[in-house]
Amino acid sequence: MSSNIYTAGLRNVGSYQVSGIPYLTASHLALEQTKRFAFPYVTKNIIVQNTGSTNAVQIMFVTSSTPTSLVLPAGKALNMDVKCKQIYIYSHVGETGIQMAAELTTISTGSMYSLEGLEGA
Repeated sequence: MSSNIYTAGLRNVGSYQVSGIPYLTASHLALEQTKRFAFPYVTKNIIVQNTGSTNAVQIMFVTSSTPTSLVLPAGKALNMDVKCKQIYIYSHVGETGIQMAAELTTISTGSMYSLEGLEGA
């Protein structure tokens, strides 16, 4: 009997080559508000659009006292080819809106390692 049983996993190429399960959401962010978006499965791609007309947002994969973040200006979109189980979006200048579309794998979020130690790497 063979022990070569292929299953969905973080290092399984086929898990990322197939079309992703769609995940769509939109939200309003108030001044100095952080919203956590927890995905039901590990992502393969995320697109975040800042729908506001004047205020930028910060996108983070972890929260800490000194988080590393990406700044997304008003009216712009960011396409990220990443695997993660959650992201945080923070509005530090003023209120704004965001829309997000993600492609999900069938990989359980329990399989995803922590991104906490990768800050500033």
